[in-house]
Amino acid sequence: MKIINSPHISPFGGLNFVLEEFENKKIGQILQDHLPLLPNQSKYSWKDILYSFWSIYFCGGDCIEDLAGNFRHHLKNNHVLNVPSPDRVLDRFKELSKNKALLKSPRGKSIHEFSINEDVNSLNLKILTSLNALSSKALTLDYDNTLMFNNKADSRHTYKKIQGYSLGVGIIGNNIVYVENRNGNSSPGTLQEETLGRMFSLLDKHCVK
Repeated sequence: MKIINSPHISPFGGLNFVLEEFENKKIGQILQDHLPLLPNQSKYSWKDILYSFWSIYFCGGDCIEDLAGNFRHHLKNNHVLNVPSPDRVLDRFKELSKNKALLKSPRGKSIHEFSINEDVNSLNLKILTSLNALSSKALTLDYDNTLMFNNKADSRHTYKKIQGYSLGVGIIGNNIVYVENRNGNSSPGTLQEETLGRMFSLLDKHCVK
């Protein structure tokens, strides 16, 4: 197909195929059913919030501010979503956050800061199931800890001598199936048995064997 002249050409036209496939798989409905009920006067739905956020990375962006700058002009007329501002997306994400858990290991005196969010992990598994990403009969689960370097106010010094977090991550194939954040000063082995227990329990709840 050769387009000679059109005022509606978008460099991110392929995004429409992705979003339409999400709609075919009922991802928007899963978001609405699983996430907290929004006020009636809300201009943006959870589908608008999440689809817009994901679109940043589908289109090669790397920060939430791209919604207001680089991509807004190309996304604003998309028939699948209503594009919110970066501030609105961040405000909604804050509503999904949980208070950090302060935990103490049996043999030490240090207090460890963990972020445990079963609701968001459960939503992730529902989406992966809807996309048939976990349909194989022989599934292999890999668990590892990965450092996320940052200068956030609550980050701690990692063993790499840089501020950051030390996330515990469960992966099946190329799909992340569990995330539990822990601060940078908590080693991978710290309370790992409890983390693995929560991960296994959630996978069992969603019939992922």
